[in-house]
Amino acid sequence: MKHKWIVISIFILIIVTIFIFYLKEDESIPDPMIGRWTTSEPRYKDRFFELSQTTFTYGLGGDKKDACVILSIEKSVQDNNTLYTINYHNIDGMEFTRSFYYYPGNGGEIKFKNQEGIKWTKNKDTVFLKKSEADKIIKK
Repeated sequence: MKHKWIVISIFILIIVTIFIFYLKEDESIPDPMIGRWTTSEPRYKDRFFELSQTTFTYGLGGDKKDACVILSIEKSVQDNNTLYTINYHNIDGMEFTRSFYYYPGNGGEIKFKNQEGIKWTKNKDTVFLKKSEADKIIKK
C-alpha cells in the first residue's frame, strides 16, 4: 500500500513538471510590433529602437546602435493593458530587462513602463520580416 502512494506521488510530480516546463506557451514578439519605433518627443529626436523576434536594438544617435539578443519575453496584463517584459543581453554579455505596454490601435503604439508619458510609433517606411539588421550584426 505504501509503494502504491509513492508511485502515485511520483506520477503526479512528473505530470506537474511537464505542464510547468513543456506546455508553457512560448511568448514571442507579435508580428505587428516587429520594426523600427520612433517618437516625436524632442529629447529623443535622433533615437529609435528596433524589435525583431531575436533582437532588441537601441538607436543611440547618429550611426550608433546597441544591438541586444533577446533571451526571453514575458507577457502579462496590468490595468487592462498588455505589458511585455523583454530580458536581453548586449554584446558585452550584460543582462537587462525592459518593460513596455503595447497598444495595437492607430497603427500601434508603445509606451515604456518607466516613461508612460512618451509614445513611440512604428516607422511606416521600414518593412521588417522576422529579422532586423541587428540580427546580422550579432551573428558576426
